[in-house]
Amino acid sequence: MNGLVALRNIMPRKNLSDAGSAEIMVRASEPSVWAQRLTFGVSTLALIAANGALWWQDGFSRSLLFAALASATSLGLGFALIRANERKAEALAQVTENQQRFDMAFAGARCGIWDWDISENRIYWSKAMFDMLGHRQAAKRLTPSEIKAITHPDDLGAIDDIMSAPDKASRSYDTSFRLRHDDGSWIWVHAKGQVWSGSRNVGDRVIGITIDITEQRNAEASAQIATDRLRDAIDSIGEAFVLFDAQDGLLACNNKFLEFFEIEEAAATQGATRTSLLADSDIEGTWPSGVTESVAEFHLPNGRWLQISARPTADGGHVSVCTDITAIKEQEEALTTNQHALQATVVDLETSKSKLQDQARQLVELAEKYASEKTRAEAANRSKSEFLANMSHELRTPLNAIIGFSEIMETKLFGPLGAPKYEEYASDIKSSGEHLLDVINDILDMSKIEAGHMTLEREPLNVSEAVQEAFRLIAGRADVAGVKLINKIETPPPAFADKRAIKQVLLNLLSNAVKFTESGDTITVSANLGDGMLRISVRDTGIGIPADHLSKLGKPFEQVESQHSKKHKGTGLGLALSRSFVEMHGGVLVIESEEGVGTTVSFTLPLAAQH
Repeated sequence: MNGLVALRNIMPRKNLSDAGSAEIMVRASEPSVWAQRLTFGVSTLALIAANGALWWQDGFSRSLLFAALASATSLGLGFALIRANERKAEALAQVTENQQRFDMAFAGARCGIWDWDISENRIYWSKAMFDMLGHRQAAKRLTPSEIKAITHPDDLGAIDDIMSAPDKASRSYDTSFRLRHDDGSWIWVHAKGQVWSGSRNVGDRVIGITIDITEQRNAEASAQIATDRLRDAIDSIGEAFVLFDAQDGLLACNNKFLEFFEIEEAAATQGATRTSLLADSDIEGTWPSGVTESVAEFHLPNGRWLQISARPTADGGHVSVCTDITAIKEQEEALTTNQHALQATVVDLETSKSKLQDQARQLVELAEKYASEKTRAEAANRSKSEFLANMSHELRTPLNAIIGFSEIMETKLFGPLGAPKYEEYASDIKSSGEHLLDVINDILDMSKIEAGHMTLEREPLNVSEAVQEAFRLIAGRADVAGVKLINKIETPPPAFADKRAIKQVLLNLLSNAVKFTESGDTITVSANLGDGMLRISVRDTGIGIPADHLSKLGKPFEQVESQHSKKHKGTGLGLALSRSFVEMHGGVLVIESEEGVGTTVSFTLPLAAQH
């Protein structure tokens, strides 16, 4: 007790009171081990004071006491430092957790961060940006060139627009573009941001967000396709179609509506009132209201009769379909006008057999007259074909002279022509003459076939050799067109056919194939046996023929009109002649085609072994 009193007398009352009662406050959140150590240190000091008060008078005892106090102070400072480090770690953990939540929120919204350091020309992408593209997050920042490398070639201007943001008055950007996904597909993104100016040392940065809008773009494309299909369907129907809103404003109409009511296309804008559209038709006031389903007939000023069926729509508007019933009305009028005459005729027919006989006789005469006129027309057609067939020499002779003289001028057989333009003219004369001669030959051959003057000189024919000869004649055009010719015919049995006619068939088919085959594609000729006939096929990988045009091919002077065919002029007789030559041999010519894939023309010939 004496030691405790002495210690209280030496130390300040407040500190002594704290030490004697060991009332050191330790927060509940502190580790218990440190609290125990501090309590132990203070208790030790109290024991020294209680049992060794006489030491205070000794210098060594005072030193020992002060060392103990210093030790306790160091322990307190160490604990404070450890708590500061623990709080820092907790703060960092909280920042990391918040960053993870932030990244998860952006990834869930398919939204990434874009941060371009202009001074270093380096771009930071958040993890969500890389997740959006199916890539792992890069360890380093990206360069504009690396971003352009995964940007769609058509959208590179959008990247340049972002890079030029610092030079704009708005100092911002708002653009959309496509980036390549890791699987090779394209992802549509919308990027928006602005320039952030920091201190002089930091410099400007372009900061923004990028949102995945692929689904939106796909939805817009699908909606546009559906709208286009609906518009095409509406335009394809034979009736007029018009849709008005609840205020009688135009929402949609087809071309038939404009045609029936003679409305200018420029006037049929969305929102145009029905009154303004039908001002010149004199029927606007009696148009079905569309409040309930109703039908009405109208006689337009231009003489057309229309039946208009109107019905309401769910949004308060109404849709109308207008059918042209002019023919029906005219028939009704004609029936009404002739009703009395028909009744009189019936009475006359019933009362006069002689009149019926006269009418029957007149019908017979008309039938005979029709048969006579038909015979005359057929005879005239045969005369035309015979005339053209007999004109072969008269038409070909001057053309041969033109071609021959143009060849002499082109080769400068008798010396130079003078001006270089003459050489060009001579070449044009020759090519034009040869084209005209081919056309005349086709017409004459077709005329001979129609007139029955075409004869065949059949003999055993090696089809492979005939194909090779045709290849040699067509090779020049194939080389110019960049088309490869392939002969897959090896040693088939000989066919019993006219060599010149079959060679002409092959040339016609190969010529057509070269015309409508793109550069780099191939034309293949093959042969196989079937049903006792030799089948020869010419297959190309060209533009193909629409299915609804196949029936036209093979008829004289018939051609399939297309944007590609306009580049290649012709008479349309090639396939007709080929079909006729094949049928004269007792074979069949078949055309199979798929648009955008290619065409295969096959024909059959009898085998020589059968003759």
